[in-house]
Amino acid sequence: MQDNKSYPDYSKSILMGDYEPILKSILRQIFRGIYDEISIKCEVSAPDAKDINDFLQWPEDKDLNGTTRYFHWNFFSHKIIDKAYKRNLKFSLKDINNIVNRNIFKNNTDEKRRLIDQFRVKKVFKFSIKQIFEVSKIAEELSINRNLAAHGDGLNNPSQALILMSNISRLLNMTPDVVSQNTKGFGEFERMVREEFLDSILSVIRPDIEDTNLIPDTEEDDYINEALINKIDEMSNQLKGLKEINSNLVKNESIMNDILSLVYSPKFAQAPLLNNPTLKIRPISEDTEEKIATSKEENEEIQLLNKEEIEAALDRELSNTEIDEIQYDSHQNTLIEEGFDEDTPEGLHNATRSELKDHLLNYRTKIRKEMTKEFPGFKNWHNILMEPLINAMIDNKIDSVESLKENDTFAHYYDSNQMYGRLLNHYNIEAKKVAAKELFDVQVVRYWPEIEKSLKEYFS
Repeated sequence: MQDNKSYPDYSKSILMGDYEPILKSILRQIFRGIYDEISIKCEVSAPDAKDINDFLQWPEDKDLNGTTRYFHWNFFSHKIIDKAYKRNLKFSLKDINNIVNRNIFKNNTDEKRRLIDQFRVKKVFKFSIKQIFEVSKIAEELSINRNLAAHGDGLNNPSQALILMSNISRLLNMTPDVVSQNTKGFGEFERMVREEFLDSILSVIRPDIEDTNLIPDTEEDDYINEALINKIDEMSNQLKGLKEINSNLVKNESIMNDILSLVYSPKFAQAPLLNNPTLKIRPISEDTEEKIATSKEENEEIQLLNKEEIEAALDRELSNTEIDEIQYDSHQNTLIEEGFDEDTPEGLHNATRSELKDHLLNYRTKIRKEMTKEFPGFKNWHNILMEPLINAMIDNKIDSVESLKENDTFAHYYDSNQMYGRLLNHYNIEAKKVAAKELFDVQVVRYWPEIEKSLKEYFS
């Protein structure tokens, strides 16, 4: 968490400070890509055309409000629309989707289809009329946020800041790849929004989250691994000290392996030692029973500690991806639904890499919930849509089961090669590897067809 900046500081920095030029550059490039195509098919008055050309040529002369207005000012007119409305109707980019989907075109599907095709952006990047509408609404809302931040007390409510963060995050999410690649500082801006800005808001809304961030950032894996080893060694020493008890049960090593197997094992891989009907135990004295009870309480406490730490250690490789589980749906939920044509779904054909990734991360959550319910031992490192695998699927254009299984990253996790260190010597690693493969096999059968469909739509 950032200690030196609050969410009002980040809000001002985005809307009228250090990050404003990056935000304006993104919006200007998106506007140019749209305008260069649809202006050829629309009519734009000479004064409006000069205004737009001046903006595109000298964008630094405009502040954020001066930039966002180009998305919601009425610059355009079109012959088909004028004919349908029987008058000259000027409209903005924000209006296109609603106009095309109004009842006036309901019975004239040919004209509607022609308009949708003419307003669709295809050259520099792909943008549908729905995407034009959404980015225009975001631009309009950013203008409102900017006015709130510039006057009065600014954005001093965490809910206001969360709305701003959602709008910015969605804008970055749907920014065409060519625009993000051509925007200096885009990556740093995206990281700041989704990490530092979000953290500054959550520190107010959910201060308890900060309590989970207590492990130092430097050499964190070694820190956890060393703590695990120390706890296991301590447990081993305690068990070795109970010679009389151990002689009546089993050897220390067997107890250690079975306790740790109980700590980490899918339900179909569990084989608790104490449920073994072939185990014979000789009668023991009252003094020994008291020692067993005391030892049991101590070992249960240690077992609980080990369970948390083992899962943390194995999960560290993936823990940095957990922030991606947060879904920024508040913007989507506030969009005006009027005029959306549900009969023409777009799928992921026009999606950016970021949008595809968010789609798969959302599906990952579904997989995790369903698999965890059926297999209590299912963990993040078993998920077929963990972030390293998503990146591998996109980067290597994986769109079949065969190409998935041939991929090195998939093989790495399928074979459980992410588990390492002396920790592995303390429990039955081979059984865990077999269980992991079974969990991946289940997911390939159940979930891969939908994943493959999404990837093929994006690659098309």
